[in-house]
Amino acid sequence: MKRFSLILCTINRDQVVREYFESLVRQQDPPSFEVILIDQNKDDRLLPIIADFEKLFPIRRYTTTPGLSHARNLGLNYAEGEIIAFPDDDCTYPETLLKSVSDYLSAEHIDGVSTLVTDQHGRFSASFMYRSPRRISFSNVWRCGVSISIFVKRQAIGDIRFDESLGVGSGTVYGSGEETDFLLNLLKERKLLDFCPDMVVNHPVFIGPWTVKRGYLYGNGMGRVLRKHNYTVFRAVYSALLQWIRALMALGTLNFPRMNFHLAMAYGRLIGYFRKYA
Repeated sequence: MKRFSLILCTINRDQVVREYFESLVRQQDPPSFEVILIDQNKDDRLLPIIADFEKLFPIRRYTTTPGLSHARNLGLNYAEGEIIAFPDDDCTYPETLLKSVSDYLSAEHIDGVSTLVTDQHGRFSASFMYRSPRRISFSNVWRCGVSISIFVKRQAIGDIRFDESLGVGSGTVYGSGEETDFLLNLLKERKLLDFCPDMVVNHPVFIGPWTVKRGYLYGNGMGRVLRKHNYTVFRAVYSALLQWIRALMALGTLNFPRMNFHLAMAYGRLIGYFRKYA
């Protein structure tokens, strides 16, 4: 059995997939791992890249239609490793990451760990994350995990899956929140998850485009997850207020696209919370 199953979902990209694979080759004293490649491209552009790396580590490729949560669920169905991760196709792993995560999760009582996310220069890609370690809980989960930072024991995951109505490519207005929903479902099963900022996954800092549509879809996703997991209306209003503050900060720098992005996200969080859904 492999120590890690790395479920990599990708569409319309190839060079960044190569860069991710190269970061796996550079791992120091790595535990055994496999890549579960969920290929959502309409062509076979990734086959040459797979051919370059499949002699260095196992790669199993599966094709499917667009939809990030759907693709990750497909990967979960095929994963055989003891620890599951969900890298983005444009992230990379520092050279000691897999060894560090493996060592941390050697403790039997810990079910999963979430890392900090920065770019390769140390700039925070997920600026909302905490800077100090802590046990993940219902109150702090929102600042402790994004999909690429999550490493969870397969045994702990069991039958838990990503909500396919959430996230990029879902075909709904809920354009985010799938990873938080996933973590919350683990917490409901009393799984022990830690946030450890001493470990880092690298991901480029988002610099735009700051579109209203993107902000609205992201906001709706968080609003739905808040309502789905019975957070109070005050928590929803508070989450919207944070985006209004960010909009004012963007106004102060005359960054009007970013201001509108945050306003749309604030509105989306409230709409997502109050919208009725099955």
